[in-house]
Amino acid sequence: MDDRMAVQTVTLFTDTPLNLCLGGQLQYIDVAYQTYGTLNPNKSNVVLLCHALTGDAEPYFDDDRQGWWQSFIGPGLALDTSRYFFVCSNVLGGCKGTTGPSSLQPTTQKPYGSQFPNIIVQDIIRVQKALLDKLDIPHLHAVIGGSFGGMQATQWAIDYPDFVDNIVNLCSSLFFGAEAIGFNHIMRQAVINDPNFNGGDYYESEAPEKGLAIARMLGMLTYRTDLQLTKAFGRATKAEPKFWGDYFQVESYLSYQGQKFLARFDANSYLHLLRALDLYDPSFGYSDIKTALSRIKARYTLVAIENDQLFKLVELHKSRKLLEENGVQLSYFECYSDYGHDAFLVDYAVFEGKIRAALAPEYN
Repeated sequence: MDDRMAVQTVTLFTDTPLNLCLGGQLQYIDVAYQTYGTLNPNKSNVVLLCHALTGDAEPYFDDDRQGWWQSFIGPGLALDTSRYFFVCSNVLGGCKGTTGPSSLQPTTQKPYGSQFPNIIVQDIIRVQKALLDKLDIPHLHAVIGGSFGGMQATQWAIDYPDFVDNIVNLCSSLFFGAEAIGFNHIMRQAVINDPNFNGGDYYESEAPEKGLAIARMLGMLTYRTDLQLTKAFGRATKAEPKFWGDYFQVESYLSYQGQKFLARFDANSYLHLLRALDLYDPSFGYSDIKTALSRIKARYTLVAIENDQLFKLVELHKSRKLLEENGVQLSYFECYSDYGHDAFLVDYAVFEGKIRAALAPEYN
């Protein structure tokens, strides 16, 4: 893709630190970001892409590697780079170029580790806003995200109601459900109780890889569906099964996913971002949820997956009701996909028309 820029990094908050919502400050925040497409003369075609929990600033690669939204973005696709100028940054607290627990603390030049402050979604989007200001982007045609990215998109509409025209929230509710918080708790405990965790200060020794791999395996079960796993693996066994290990093919798949995750993610980042997901409350900083949602001026598209095992349909129904009751111009869709929650990453046929219509109403 000729209009794809290389990943770039800027340092923000160099003069004044970012005061975080839960207390503490961060200064000299590095932000890794990527752009796609061409900015038009009046800068009216900018779309901010917000990635999910373990994503990064690169939804698309133009070589043999696969980005996390590879099949969605490109000339003529739903995220049409011949029409829009896309900006995507790695989130605050991440481990793909933006300041997070594994980054060097400016004063000590050692990784933050256990000293990295607690963050929430509102902190993440304030850093995104600072990036857009740095890039001299005065307005957003849209903010689009799935899962954790959908929460970011929602908060953009609340905190910056005059800055964005369209919100596209894929597979994400306004609040995380109790069962989902429970899953995250188990995943965090797997990491924290790894003997190598050392309170988060493990960067000069062995990382808590066993705990992180287990956490990822559990996470994978919430992202897919029983139907998809049955179709893919059923009760097939390994050629050389291990009685207490990878006996079934589905076990081998989960083990593979857990080990693969170790090469690309940091345990501390995982903990912080999981907790930000749990804590997301659109009304933080406002008197109540009605006051917060009533600030939204953007057109809002919400897409639910009927058999999503993480963001359950009942939570999406609650979110729909709250948005409609508080005057949000809402387009709501329910769809089915064998992929469950992961559908927003891989099931292009389900989302294509809805994304196109959300970005360009005349599409319909």
